[in-house]
Amino acid sequence: MIHEKIEKRQFIFDAEMRAMSDEKMEVEGYALKFDKATTIGGRYGWSEKISKTALDEADLSDVVFNFNHDINNILAGTRNSSLDLIIDNIGLKINARITDTSIGRDVFQLIKDGLINKMSFMAIIKSSSWSWADDPEELDEREILGFGKFFDVSAVTFPAYQDTELAARSLGIEDANMRAARQYERQMRRMENILKGRL
Repeated sequence: MIHEKIEKRQFIFDAEMRAMSDEKMEVEGYALKFDKATTIGGRYGWSEKISKTALDEADLSDVVFNFNHDINNILAGTRNSSLDLIIDNIGLKINARITDTSIGRDVFQLIKDGLINKMSFMAIIKSSSWSWADDPEELDEREILGFGKFFDVSAVTFPAYQDTELAARSLGIEDANMRAARQYERQMRRMENILKGRL
């Protein structure tokens, strides 16, 4: 089943980021990686990955690089060519020359020291598909098929996907209700299997 509705949300993946040049305060890394499954919500959640063609029609024309998705902590941007976004066979690679401000110097030092090394992004999803697991012990799977506009790529302190409530809240109401119904069905099937084992 393919969903065409638009939703805006944040993502955290196991994306790498590292300091490149002290002189330019330059960093690079991947804001997202293709075909890399991320488990969202633990045992009662789902597995999610991004298709290799999901960025084919994405709007990357006006994107900022910031810290923890805070619009007051802008570090670089495509508008003044201090942020380069490169789509390759791995995912969406970023190269940023951080602006020389107090927050810029602080964040660069934290990246350089390895205290911040994760990335996230905020974008509009144009389409995705769900595959429902028949086995109640297996996770349902969601694949992101197409993105629309990207708003930011961000250096982040903590991955939002580690917080089940936050991840669930990031979905649209329709998908959240669908997920709740699926979770109820899975719990009922687990209960049936437990009861069968006792008979």
